Amino acid sequence: MPLRSPKPADDPGDTTCTLWFIRRELGQHGYSDRRMIAYVRQLIAHHDFPHPLPAMTKGGALSADVTARSTWVRAGVEAWIEGFLPPDGAALVDRKARADAAASMDDAARHLRLVGGRDMRGVA
Repeated sequence: MPLRSPKPADDPGDTTCTLWFIRRELGQHGYSDRRMIAYVRQLIAHHDFPHPLPAMTKGGALSADVTARSTWVRAGVEAWIEGFLPPDGAALVDRKARADAAASMDDAARHLRLVGGRDMRGVA
């Protein structure tokens, strides 16, 4: 079986994000692309949200306008989101994420079976 090469450290997926990422992180799942673009433009204009990276237009010029294909520096977006949430809200989100992860691990542990050892299901 051929080995897959590891993901490079400078993978753009790790360093940049898209409008879809921002939509998900801000909880705006019901927004259409058009509404989300308007929303992000307002965040940039009034709440110091990071500008997207400049992109090449069809005419060859650079544009930093918000579009459905815009990309942002992910660390900047994440830092803005963390700074925008009040400390109590950030703590609540963190507690919820930890509780969800613990529940997921507990569920996975219930389905574990030992290979070459004793089956521990049903042992309390």
